[in-house]
Amino acid sequence: MKEDDVRIKEMVEGTGCDSKLAVMLIKFTGGDVEGAKRIIRAVPKDVFAIKVKFITQVTGYYGALLFCYDEKENNVKRSVCVVSDEKDIGTIDISQTWLDFEAALYNYMRVKRVDGAKIEHIKNKFLGREFAARLSGVLKVGRLLNDEALNNLLIDELYTIFSDTNIAVKFAVDMTDVFELNKGQETTADEGEEALNPEEVEEEIESKRMHKKPDQSLIVLKVDPVLSPVKGTEIQKLEFGDDIQVRISDERDIADYLAVLLGGKVDSIRVPIYTKIVEVKELESGNVGVLTQFGPGIMGMFKVPSDVKVVSSQDEEEDSRSAVAVKEKHKELNPLWVVGGIVIILSIFILLISMSR
Repeated sequence: MKEDDVRIKEMVEGTGCDSKLAVMLIKFTGGDVEGAKRIIRAVPKDVFAIKVKFITQVTGYYGALLFCYDEKENNVKRSVCVVSDEKDIGTIDISQTWLDFEAALYNYMRVKRVDGAKIEHIKNKFLGREFAARLSGVLKVGRLLNDEALNNLLIDELYTIFSDTNIAVKFAVDMTDVFELNKGQETTADEGEEALNPEEVEEEIESKRMHKKPDQSLIVLKVDPVLSPVKGTEIQKLEFGDDIQVRISDERDIADYLAVLLGGKVDSIRVPIYTKIVEVKELESGNVGVLTQFGPGIMGMFKVPSDVKVVSSQDEEEDSRSAVAVKEKHKELNPLWVVGGIVIILSIFILLISMSR
């Protein structure tokens, strides 16, 4: 197996990302697999992993359930459940990580008798669009979890499956991300499938840029534009694909790694680097919000007044053209004219000396 293929496999198996993203990140980091993994690990935890245990106290069913809710896509992406009339389901520890909790459910299913019909009914119910729509009113990233609302929602759903007037629920919520969500599932290509060609992936990236489709946003860094009140370009005049200078002002550890990788940090000092404009959006109060891209999924964001001028590649091109024009102008001077001018000046000088005698 080629070295590049080994790196891609290590990325896919270690992070849960797909092989195309693995190729892009390894290329972006110059073959630094650990650095590419750091980028994936820094992706925001915005998926809810809900671990549930329940008992129907009249009909005598015991159950444990895991499902993962992606708020961005408003759907439940992963679900596993066990239901039985055996009390030992209660020994499954709800305080463990969601991945360990999931593994415990699968292990229980392998060695214990479970009610397949009830399990199928629960999975269909909790994977449905109606349930996801109800979850959207309860689970919000960045908002304090309303335990009572989630408890009532879970019990309501279980009531439609079990004919029981007394259902007790216990639950815990972990936060995860879309890549960790893929761990343990089929994220690699079939063995018979041809390995990805990095050049083909690069062509795909370039195609996205040409059609104004940036790569998936993995990390959004806080950046500050380099201002140039006199010679700069007005921020509102910049378009998709234009290059501007920024400093990475984000203080997170991953931002420090990326600043070094991109050349934006020299001797512990953050220095200006170029980044490509993705979007310039008008905001309230005369401001604009700017989204830029450093590499695959590595974005920058800042907000400034709409009339500010920033350093762009256009400014450097104009300065370069001006310098070339001046140089060409000097080249146009005939050397004979220069020699003739010197001779005339010397003649006048000699004439003045003669007249002064």
